[in-house]
Amino acid sequence: MFVHGIRITDGAERQLTQGGRIPLSVHDYTTTGGVTLILDNSVYINAPFDDSFCQEPEATLFFDSSNGYFVSFRGKEIPARILALPGYLHATDSQGRPVTYTVFSHADRVRVSPIYGCTMSCKFCDIPGNKYVRRPLEQLLEGLNIAMTDSTLPVYHILITGGSPSPRDFEYFDRVCAGIIGSVHLPVDLMMPPRPKDFGFVDRLADMGIRGFSINLEVFGEEASKKITPEKHRIGLGAFAKTIERAVQRTGGADRVRSLVVVGLESEEKTLDAVHFLARLGCDPVLSPFRPTRGTALSGYPVPSYEFLERVYLESVDIVERYGVKLGPRCIPCQHNTLTFPDNSGAYYFSAEK
Repeated sequence: MFVHGIRITDGAERQLTQGGRIPLSVHDYTTTGGVTLILDNSVYINAPFDDSFCQEPEATLFFDSSNGYFVSFRGKEIPARILALPGYLHATDSQGRPVTYTVFSHADRVRVSPIYGCTMSCKFCDIPGNKYVRRPLEQLLEGLNIAMTDSTLPVYHILITGGSPSPRDFEYFDRVCAGIIGSVHLPVDLMMPPRPKDFGFVDRLADMGIRGFSINLEVFGEEASKKITPEKHRIGLGAFAKTIERAVQRTGGADRVRSLVVVGLESEEKTLDAVHFLARLGCDPVLSPFRPTRGTALSGYPVPSYEFLERVYLESVDIVERYGVKLGPRCIPCQHNTLTFPDNSGAYYFSAEK
């Protein structure tokens, strides 16, 4: 529905921004810069509206006082709810530092970033241009405490994520993970690439109490990986396989290990090869539709078509069923920027209910 974004009417914008007092959205990451809609009470979609590829959207968001929000798309009117932005957008911590420098809530999950900037240069991402900075644990914990007590957008689990640290900061990063896990009452997952010279980090983090791992492959083919994700290309598929296999062994697999594949940067064949590669390791593939977001090296690259996304999705559903896994993420609100939908199988859930 939102390949080409969504148009937001003036009435809907006034309602969403409380008459201009708060922003429509925050461009925290390339796939979270839209408004997050809930359709049919179970399908979560982050709908972009102000990037260059949103010039001719087919979908329009309306609001009226009688019926609330609804989306008009190809002759259909679909009732919608809108997820609020976190209530701490303008909050600062005890040292006067903006809270959103370290944490940000999306749907029912809070993202915490020990590293600002990144040692990788993935061409679809807008993080690499930022100056690399390590955040102290006390700053991260203070931000997390504010996010976890936010009543505007309550959170039920935590994701420690990038930028990716330099090898010289692995020890610092692991200490921070341990400190976060030991200081919070919510489940904690970790998003991070393999460490080819230290495969034991999976065991150490599992021993600390990490609930699950997101080990994102993103681009599969040799040539595409070399151009688009050069650092991950150098890590190599063998290291990804070894790390994912170990993570599955240590966590029990199921919904505990996932890996993201960007859909739209490679051929359908290569994309499905990536899904096969991950599924047979016992890992949930996560299909992330490519967005040519401003501020990235691929901002002028075309978006994938509806038809391409549909074919990849349907083929991927068949593939994961063969291997006994699912398309991730299993958490339904966290599906808002992925090509994943609840299927009434019981495999998908709301974290608040677990």
